[in-house]
Amino acid sequence: MALIAVCSAKGSPGATVTALAWTLSWSRRVILAECDPAGGDIAAGYLREVPLDGRGLAQLTASMHRRRLAEDLWSQLVDLAPGTGTGLTRMVLPGLSDPAQAAGMAPGWDQLAHLFRSLESGTSGHDVIADCGRLAAAHAPTAVLAAADAVLLVLRPALPSIRASATALAALARAGIGPVGLVTVRDGPYPTKEIAAHLRTPVVAALPDDPGTAAVLSTGGERHRGRLLRAAAQTEPRVWQMINSSRAARDGPTGPDGQPAQVREVRSVR
Repeated sequence: MALIAVCSAKGSPGATVTALAWTLSWSRRVILAECDPAGGDIAAGYLREVPLDGRGLAQLTASMHRRRLAEDLWSQLVDLAPGTGTGLTRMVLPGLSDPAQAAGMAPGWDQLAHLFRSLESGTSGHDVIADCGRLAAAHAPTAVLAAADAVLLVLRPALPSIRASATALAALARAGIGPVGLVTVRDGPYPTKEIAAHLRTPVVAALPDDPGTAAVLSTGGERHRGRLLRAAAQTEPRVWQMINSSRAARDGPTGPDGQPAQVREVRSVR
């Protein structure tokens, strides 16, 4: 199982829609965790017709203080595919409803990152896709980004987004966070090969312009099975290539006791 962090540099390039598209098309059990300190969008958008009864990330603040995250997480998840044979395969942890709540979350990002990583060895067997929002936001979930097997930076293939992404990539590199891959959304004046060369970062996925599906994933409505979801499914193997390469680099060489040497220095993204 794996932890994948999805983020953006500035504006609204579609990080949440991208994370949700992967969640709905992922081939394995998966949890989408809205970790955006600026507030989550899924509760008021894609899940607007679903009674959430207050479930979500904010309810886990007390659990963090009591060190009960592992026990309480499951009561805060929403099943995106309830039913025989599909139940508990696609889950979402709704995000904060108010950005002011992010200050209370700041001390708990380390605990949450540890929990997400522990799910790979637990009995649940869920991958976690963490929507971390804009990297420049206050109280950013840096610990979640640092713990991720892969960090995917979403951008549009236009000059303002590319420039902002260059700054974000430099900040991630200074913090020792990686590996990082790019996800381009919609068409633009710059081809993916040119973007990858300019930013010196591989483009893991190029998602198409699919306004119908994007609108449903953003604001709710009838489920679309358009090009966006098909493209998300087709790019999953590229994400796994990145994860496997990351783990091979992180887990070797082994120490004298035969265990992987997993020493990682984490500094704040500035």
